[in-house]
Amino acid sequence: MSVTEAESQPGDAPAREVAPRQWIGLAAGVVLALIVRFVLPDSLSADGKSVAAVATLMAVWWMTEAIPLAATALAPLVLMPLLGVAPVGDVAAPYASATIFLFMGGFIIALAMTRWNLHTRFALGTVLLVGTSPVRMIGGFMLATGLLSMWISNTATAVMMLPIGVAVLGLVAQLRDGRQDPNFATALMLGIAYAASIGSLGTVIGTPPNAFLQSHLKAEYGIDISFFQWMVFGVPVAAVFLVLAWLVLTRVVFKPKITEIAGAREMIEERKRALGRMDRPQWTVLAVFAGAAASWVLVGVLKPHVTWVAEHTSDAGVAMLAALLLFTLPAERGGGKRVLAWEDTRDLPWGILLLFGGGLSLSGQFGADASGLGPWIGDQVGGLDALPVLLLVLVITVVILLLTELTSNTATTATFVPIMAAVAVGLDQDVMLLALPVALAATCAFMLPVATPPNAVVFSSGHVTIGQMIRGGVLLNATAVILVTLAVYTTGVWVFGISL
Repeated sequence: MSVTEAESQPGDAPAREVAPRQWIGLAAGVVLALIVRFVLPDSLSADGKSVAAVATLMAVWWMTEAIPLAATALAPLVLMPLLGVAPVGDVAAPYASATIFLFMGGFIIALAMTRWNLHTRFALGTVLLVGTSPVRMIGGFMLATGLLSMWISNTATAVMMLPIGVAVLGLVAQLRDGRQDPNFATALMLGIAYAASIGSLGTVIGTPPNAFLQSHLKAEYGIDISFFQWMVFGVPVAAVFLVLAWLVLTRVVFKPKITEIAGAREMIEERKRALGRMDRPQWTVLAVFAGAAASWVLVGVLKPHVTWVAEHTSDAGVAMLAALLLFTLPAERGGGKRVLAWEDTRDLPWGILLLFGGGLSLSGQFGADASGLGPWIGDQVGGLDALPVLLLVLVITVVILLLTELTSNTATTATFVPIMAAVAVGLDQDVMLLALPVALAATCAFMLPVATPPNAVVFSSGHVTIGQMIRGGVLLNATAVILVTLAVYTTGVWVFGISL
């Protein structure tokens, strides 16, 4: 389940009643944490036992949503110093990780794009470019959604694309004397939801699991994955997956019965004309966005070869420069209004950043220099070296994919990336071989409305039933298992130098 449920701001809605499962999860987390603390053998240090207990508490609370996800992420700040594991300064440092500022900069760029409606203009243009026959239109919506979700919250992307898709479905019904093609409607709605998740695999800032993996590997293992390096890996994976999802929806599960939609192009062109010409704020946001994207690529290309770039630049620095420009540049002549005001940051998903920081803080205590929990886990799994590593990768992908159908994808990643990295070390395998599938699989949840906010958004349209979502999602989940495994063993080996 995507972490974007943490995006809502205080005061947006009345407080919800606490569900029984939340009370159960609250108690279960405490009980299981105490059991873990006192049952683990003495071969693990006292600090290691304490970290394992805190990890158990947070995992249970995250999975049951016993308290808000971002609130659970604050637990290390209280429990690690209280249990004598580490001083509060060390525990708090990961909440200001460079990756968090990279993510914050991406969020701010996305806020500017949505504030000035640049994303809608892009989406309509992409659909027109691809074509307006039913199958092509589904592909166009998926392409536009996927490209946007590389840079914008997958929830915001789905919310923005949904009304355009519903308008198209209304036009189809109108042109067919009130008769809708249910296959076309279902494929279009699910295409939007699935593409919002798939597209986010393409960049580090596309989805929190990607950024968490990047930050954990750098902090704990000295593995530095640049923004550009991830794009070289992630964009091909997202592109292939997007095409496969389109084929599954339009050629296998839901085959549209109509072959042409008269008037669809005219309707979309009318929507685009209604936006008017590109104005000064839109050009400004586009320039900042393009500059940031180009800089991320250049930093990644030049870093290994130019010492000054390696020492004085970073992906997070580029993100913060873009954010500063958006708060500085005028939106109109005379400078009476700027592209972004600080008040706009009320819509920034601060909860995600806190959740991110909590996961990094917890994982930071796994290392040998901290509690020694990570190496201890590695030692305990030595017997698994008799199993084929390929089988382990497949099992990890399946388990994480099923878990994320019901739990936050960031929480799942924060829980399992440190564990699987430690397992890889224990098996004398490349850390990324087992950690990378966790991050990728955590984003691939397609079966249930509760799995991701985009799924929930399109389910609310009334054009998709749970049964239909499961039908499409089962095949895509199976596709994800195969594609993630292949990506790790092919592109991952080439881009990240994973040793097999």
